[in-house]
Amino acid sequence: MFKLLLGRAGAGKTTAVLNRLCEASQERPQVLLVPEQMSHETERALCAAGGPQINLRAEVLSFSRLANRIFQRAGGLGEEELEPGGRLLLMYHAVQGVASQLKVYGRPSRRPTFLTSLLATADELKSCRVLPELLVRAGEEAAGPEGDKLRDLGLIFGEYEALTAQTALDPRDRLTRAADGLRACRWGEGMDFWLDGFTDFTPQQGELLRLLMAQARSMTVTLTCDRLEEDEEGIFSPARRTARALLRLARGEGISCEVEHLVTPAFGKAEPLVHLERALFAQREPAPASCGGAVELFQASTLRSEVEWTAARILQLVREEGCRFRDIGVAARSYGDYRDLVESVFGRYGVPVFSSAMTDILEKPVLALVTAALETVAGGYRYDDVFRYLKTGLTGLSQEEVDLLENYVLKWDIRGSRWTQGKDWTWHPKGYGMKWTEEDRALLALVDGVRRRVAAPLEGLRKNQDRTGRGQAVSLYTFLEDIGLPDRLKERVDLLLRRDRPALAEEYRQLWDILCGGLEQCALLLGDAPMELEEFTLLFRLVLSQYDVGTIPVSLDRVTAGETTRQTGHRVKVLFLLGADDASLPQVGTAPGLLSDDDRALLAGYGLELAQSQRDLLYREMTTIYQICARPSQRLAVSWPVQGPDGEERRPSFLVGRLGLLFHDLKPVREEDCKGSFRLEAPLPALEQAGRDRNARRALEKLPGYAGQVARLDRAAAWERGRLSRQAVDRLYGKRVAMSASRMDNYKSCHFSYFMRYGLEAEPRKPAGFTAPEYGTFVHYVLEHVLQDEMFSQTVLPGMEGDRKKELHRLTREAVDRYVAEELGGLEGQSARFQYLFRRLLRSVQAVVDNVAEELLTSQFKPISFELGFGRSKKGDKELPLPPVELTCNGVTISITGFVDRVDGWVDDSGRLNLRVVDYKTGRKSFDLTEVWNGLGLQMLLYLFTLEERGRELYGLPVEGAGVLYLPAREAVIRGSRAMSDEELRKKVDKELVRSGLVVNDRRVLDAMERQGEKGYRFLPLRVTKSTGQITGEALASAEQLGRLGRHVQRVLEDICRELAGGSIAADPFWRGPEKNACRFCDYAAACHFEPGRGGDCKRWLARVSVKEFWEQLEEET
Repeated sequence: MFKLLLGRAGAGKTTAVLNRLCEASQERPQVLLVPEQMSHETERALCAAGGPQINLRAEVLSFSRLANRIFQRAGGLGEEELEPGGRLLLMYHAVQGVASQLKVYGRPSRRPTFLTSLLATADELKSCRVLPELLVRAGEEAAGPEGDKLRDLGLIFGEYEALTAQTALDPRDRLTRAADGLRACRWGEGMDFWLDGFTDFTPQQGELLRLLMAQARSMTVTLTCDRLEEDEEGIFSPARRTARALLRLARGEGISCEVEHLVTPAFGKAEPLVHLERALFAQREPAPASCGGAVELFQASTLRSEVEWTAARILQLVREEGCRFRDIGVAARSYGDYRDLVESVFGRYGVPVFSSAMTDILEKPVLALVTAALETVAGGYRYDDVFRYLKTGLTGLSQEEVDLLENYVLKWDIRGSRWTQGKDWTWHPKGYGMKWTEEDRALLALVDGVRRRVAAPLEGLRKNQDRTGRGQAVSLYTFLEDIGLPDRLKERVDLLLRRDRPALAEEYRQLWDILCGGLEQCALLLGDAPMELEEFTLLFRLVLSQYDVGTIPVSLDRVTAGETTRQTGHRVKVLFLLGADDASLPQVGTAPGLLSDDDRALLAGYGLELAQSQRDLLYREMTTIYQICARPSQRLAVSWPVQGPDGEERRPSFLVGRLGLLFHDLKPVREEDCKGSFRLEAPLPALEQAGRDRNARRALEKLPGYAGQVARLDRAAAWERGRLSRQAVDRLYGKRVAMSASRMDNYKSCHFSYFMRYGLEAEPRKPAGFTAPEYGTFVHYVLEHVLQDEMFSQTVLPGMEGDRKKELHRLTREAVDRYVAEELGGLEGQSARFQYLFRRLLRSVQAVVDNVAEELLTSQFKPISFELGFGRSKKGDKELPLPPVELTCNGVTISITGFVDRVDGWVDDSGRLNLRVVDYKTGRKSFDLTEVWNGLGLQMLLYLFTLEERGRELYGLPVEGAGVLYLPAREAVIRGSRAMSDEELRKKVDKELVRSGLVVNDRRVLDAMERQGEKGYRFLPLRVTKSTGQITGEALASAEQLGRLGRHVQRVLEDICRELAGGSIAADPFWRGPEKNACRFCDYAAACHFEPGRGGDCKRWLARVSVKEFWEQLEEET
């Protein structure tokens, strides 16, 4: 007898089956057939219904286990079957075998990733009992591109079938083989069969059911639908079609049929949920009802807060309403977006949870190590591949060693043969042009040693000479032994067991077994087929991706969480449906594989029916939504975030709107209305919330054991954002703070940036390259060495023509060669691109040298110091003290040191040494009085005033300040045309390279700095009136004005000292517009979280100060 047990979700079909099965088990054997993911839960339910002895008379089987039971009787249980990876490898062989005959898939067949789509298509065809020869015949008859596609697939699958016949059986044929065995052994005779939890059956499963119907005493199938008759399409359409198909099978075998309808019982289920189940997809619009608290809606700001609210509500239900954790379920259509959050947040809230979900197996550390190692050697040691391999934590390196190596590799962009070179790495750990210290040399030795330890086993893998499939597999296993992976995994498993984490320990065991199984399949099935490492890498990655890692709950009282499609059968009292937004619910994709709906329609015309059209998938999706909403008996909570994981906007799904129509008193709770109150349900989140909420803090204070923690919170709450305590200042900076002119600029630009760089010493990761700072160092080096030649020490210099210009170019080339040898260690170890770009710089450097030399030809000021250091400086072979500039305020002393690029001097008739400070600027920075007024760009002025005070000790003559100049140390880039004359070109170049700064308004000094030409000054930023000879310009300053400016600089230093002592670390960047501000190129933007008005966070707008205003304000200040 065949019986259909029909009923809506929650009608009691499963309960009826269990009760009737237990009753019938007294007379004959019983078999309960359920979907694979429901087998564990159903076994527990059966034991609960029939007692522990029920397993002697009844068993729960999935279709796969049913096949095993048949094979035990008919034979064939021990026959070798392909592992998932083996199936992919055989498909690879099949494609290669017929590649020359393919019309549509000739080119894709050469891509290993094509194999996964082929396997998905093969699975569908096998489940629908479509033979390869039928596919070829349909393709030949159809002709055209569509027919060629079907013909190609038929050829590939025919070859695949032939190969499986020669090697091992395809597990996707198990049900077909089980049907053949069932015909022979008649295993099902006299039994009762019960099928529960299915919506439809594949033709392959249908054939097995047809045979069981004929042999069994009875078969009962439950289906979720309200009636058998089909009047229109709807969510029950798939189940109705299945019911009619099963009835046709039974009648075809001459078996009597019966249909029983179960009515949804109202007892045991909250009335609003009964209304929801009946009305959710009703054909007629029902009258709204009251939800009575049985249905809840929650709108969260983010996925994380959505999960936090869920965890908090679960704790409330357990504490206040007597729920057990096992009575509660959590489901999401896109559970992959939530899994990590659920497991971490639930752990923080103390909610035990079991995630019933499949994860990407290739992300597991064991397999990530293998795939990353293969991709490292096959891809030429790319950064991402190497450090994905090293960061698995299974290579034997410490975390510190990995971090130091990563910093060095990022700094020097190391890849390819640099990893494997026999020579030691010699590049400075801090980049180009840096001075070596013993600490640097020790770090380099450590990093190079780690590099060799990493590269040695990888090179063994890369240099494997056996370029066959078997040889590559053997080489990979040898590599795993070389790095000690088997022993390391054993140690990790033992450690996890000692820490009472058996599930994770079991996962590591399974992953090692999968890895070894995949290698065995490769060695067996690929054999001696030629295969390069690159192809093996792609193929083996696909092989590993075919496996799954299974887990079971480690305790019974846990919340079960997972994908909605895997959670429809398990009954719960309370269900939380996460992610009910319009991007996730409903979620209908395309069927896996290569067949489109048009292909399916074409095959149907030849009598080859396939499942999973787009319409079928949509019905299945809506059925899943219906079943998931019907799961709970007491409460349904639906939530969604307004912001997705990538920050995109999310809107509530149709389900939320539908629930609003069904219940007149259902209003969504918004996170902002809760004000974080749900975070008070667990100690750790409550403490975090107490830091933001005074009422929460007062409530926690009264609880035993929390007083001390709340006190610490109060101390933390007293901390002011943007300000350090004096104790913290002393620990970070000390009583004596080393300060340079560039650090002063950094401090006045933004206090927070200074704190990150020099307080926390957080070094930004920057690749070594010839960017602006490195190019500046290079130009400084060349100018220093060229200008020290005796030709620039003469009182009167000859012109720049002929031999003199050649000599200058010779000096430049020598200086460049010396820099390359001393600072870069030669160009041989650099990349071809670097060598090319560096050679391009030579023209630019020569242009700078020429321009500087031409200026000195017209000046009586001569270079007398280069890289003059404050603190200590060299003059000949004798070390002379040049003490730092120091200032003490509020117990903190700032000690300012630094270097002057160049100091030029001229002795006037009175024997006084007039000094000008020259700073080379490779960028477009110019002297800016607005910045000087606000404490920025004081470097040259500070140096000049210090030399005025202490220069006599250094030079042996009384010193007078003559000015400060920025010198553009770059090649002029101008707009022009080919018709432009040499004179016009020279004029534009001179305008581009004019100096900027301040010079003393003294005609004698100005004449000594530069002899005026016919058109005035060429290098100084000054103008000469033709009629009167008057010299004008914003760069002119009287000696009195320079004195006031010196006092202003002193006051800025005092401000810096006081602010440091006061602990100011506010994010207060200077701001002169979107193109000129302290934030534009800041290395610490990610750590700043700038928020105007919070603490000391603000943009300090620097209003433009004119020259007149500047000197007037200085006069008022003094």
